[in-house]
Amino acid sequence: ARLGDGLLASIVGQNPAAAPVAAHYRATENGVPGALAMLTIWRTATRAAKPFYVIDPQTRQLFLMVDVLEGAHHALLFGRIREAGGAIDEIELYVNRSRSDGGFMFGPEDLAHLPEAWTQKVAPARLLSRADLLKAGQSIFDTAIDGPPPADGCRMMENGTKVAEDPEVLEVVGGGGPHLPANPDGSVPIPCGAPPFRPTDPDARTDIVDTQQGIVISIGTMTGEVKPYLITHPTTSAFVPDAMAQPYIDLLTAQRATGKYGKQPEVTPMPASITVAQMQRYYDGKLQGMHLLEKLGPIGARSPWTTPEGGQ
Repeated sequence: ARLGDGLLASIVGQNPAAAPVAAHYRATENGVPGALAMLTIWRTATRAAKPFYVIDPQTRQLFLMVDVLEGAHHALLFGRIREAGGAIDEIELYVNRSRSDGGFMFGPEDLAHLPEAWTQKVAPARLLSRADLLKAGQSIFDTAIDGPPPADGCRMMENGTKVAEDPEVLEVVGGGGPHLPANPDGSVPIPCGAPPFRPTDPDARTDIVDTQQGIVISIGTMTGEVKPYLITHPTTSAFVPDAMAQPYIDLLTAQRATGKYGKQPEVTPMPASITVAQMQRYYDGKLQGMHLLEKLGPIGARSPWTTPEGGQ
């Protein structure tokens, strides 16, 4: 935690020289390598709210997510650092400044009000072992591995905020799941879960495990398209992974057939890649919290921290 606090103090102080880094370090921002003095977040951030840390003493890594202010605007900062000899020798940061940066959902200010499943203390006897957490983390991007089932109260989060979907969209792309009470705006909360058609990545990294909190993080990259999301005015867009493309195409076909959505301009589908740091919390043998932290990028973009063979 000391190194995480020191890094954030350096960022919001716009003073890269104050960062507690080793004599030789590696750093990226949104997948782009550079010295800290070259990275944009050190020029723009002015305040950081209370961060959420996931700490793995065994691999000497800390994962963070935090709401940062850039002037009057909120941004979501997330990523990982690694400790070596009391200093930071690896920094992997991602910054979302809008809904388009993350693919769809965006709510960094909501990190101040995380669901209880993420904040409550749990007795050690209720937590999974490191081995079981690693297996659960590997199941995120590997459909051949089954993770523990979700708890009834588990709700999906994405880029800082709870995920909710329009009932019309959910009926097509997310049908078959639990029927949950609608929100005041008519949207329906999305429950946790790992559908069999979920995106996969054979090079995904699962090496951050916090056994004291029961949290595991897996980081992967997948391809897809940014497609139109028709039911808003003006129309917005949503990143759709290749593995989930057909249900979404069926949805758009059905919506256009109604004649209700033909008068607004809409984005033409365009290919993209997305890096996902999926954070999951387990206790009582079940998935209690599921949070997708996502950064959209150009088609073919991959994290420089992962080789095609899955090494680091």
